[in-house]
Amino acid sequence: MQSKIGLFGAVSTGVGMIIATSCFIPLASGASSVGVTFIPAILLVCAINMLAAASIAELGALMPNLTGGLAQYTLVGLGPFVTIVTMIGGYFVSNIFAAPAEGAMFANVMTAFLGDTLPTAFYSVTLTIVLIFINLRGVKVSTLVQSVIAAVMVTSLFALGFAGAAGIGTGDPVAQPLVLDTELDDILPLTTTAFWLFIGSEFIIPLGKDMKAPKRDIPRAMFLSLAIMCVIQSLMVFGFAHYTPWDELAASDAPHILYAENMLGGIGRVWIIIVAILAAVSTQNSIIGCVAEICCGMAKIGLLPALFQRKNRHGAPYVVILLLGILTILIEATGLSSGDAIQFLILAASLFWMISYIVSHINVMVLRRSAPQVPRTYRVPGYPVLQLFAIVGTLYMIWHISPDPSERLEIFAITGVSTLLLAIYAYVWVRKRLHISIFHRVPLSKVMAMEDPLYYLCRHPQSAPTPPNAAPRAEA
Repeated sequence: MQSKIGLFGAVSTGVGMIIATSCFIPLASGASSVGVTFIPAILLVCAINMLAAASIAELGALMPNLTGGLAQYTLVGLGPFVTIVTMIGGYFVSNIFAAPAEGAMFANVMTAFLGDTLPTAFYSVTLTIVLIFINLRGVKVSTLVQSVIAAVMVTSLFALGFAGAAGIGTGDPVAQPLVLDTELDDILPLTTTAFWLFIGSEFIIPLGKDMKAPKRDIPRAMFLSLAIMCVIQSLMVFGFAHYTPWDELAASDAPHILYAENMLGGIGRVWIIIVAILAAVSTQNSIIGCVAEICCGMAKIGLLPALFQRKNRHGAPYVVILLLGILTILIEATGLSSGDAIQFLILAASLFWMISYIVSHINVMVLRRSAPQVPRTYRVPGYPVLQLFAIVGTLYMIWHISPDPSERLEIFAITGVSTLLLAIYAYVWVRKRLHISIFHRVPLSKVMAMEDPLYYLCRHPQSAPTPPNAAPRAEA
């Protein structure tokens, strides 16, 4: 292996996935509802998602350097049926909508900055095409871009949040109460709102095979990514309190621009627009690159067609990158990535993400019992109490996915239909293609062996992809 990525690059990927322009909306929504008492909800969700990161890190230590990450862990822990439903739903389907949404927000910012001479779809489609080419160049180029963008974003958001929290902006502070509500029944449901602020640290896992010290840096990078974002989000809440009236914050479609402009005037407006653009670029870049690696890993273990693991001469899974890019461009070009409809679908798809975290905790508990002798370079402390606490907390957030009971039922209905369709595909694929039981737990050693291209060269010589720079196959 030629390791390329250090701790900074891994943290950059995690932060780049967590930071998104869509995060400003739930952050402003929660803060405008209860004031700075939204921060305890932020801290609680950060802790719950850190527990999810810890469970995923233990699974990564148990089965290191696997490109599919959670897919391969779940195949060993719970079998192919659960793996297909949770992984395709939680990562591929949800990100098919998340990427165009970020592109649309990027387009809106560019339109506000440069005017409406060009259609908004022009900006989002152009961004996606550029990121497709970057990811097709391989992980080294992609991570370099991600590191630069993440460094600028973290520095900028921390500075904007700290200046607002300390009240040292050039704008006039707002005289308003910091606390709007102290009722626990009103604050706890906002954990669902805060959940979207801490999604994506597990996208560091597929980079393990390209990291310098994955055993040490994967857990550190995941925890650091979440902790950095927790500090920044908390500072931003205090900044909102000092420079944006709560009612205006709740009504704004661009609360981050409102805040920066109130605090620093025109300079703040330009600054936050640049940060918002970088956030959109960072998130879509992470989605295209990391989801492609996850799908490639799923193809390696037979849960997706072998076509998905084909790679170009740069080692990039080009089939999945192009598929993700094309679907994103189609949604952006048709205008479906804007408005309340796409936001509703993203919220519904986020349930899959929560479910995938629950499945990760269950995997840890199952494998602690079924494979206790297998060495692990990292173990979650407090087993199994912390896993059970995280599962209960995530279930609570699922139930409170929306404060509106009718909307909550609609989200559950959409998620249920999506799950049913994925379950049908999973059942047919496992029974007819793999010819095994849907709950058959594949041995750990076999899943590890599947990572090597020679596994397929031996068993499927006609359909197995040729490794990059490999010598031509000999004719029989």
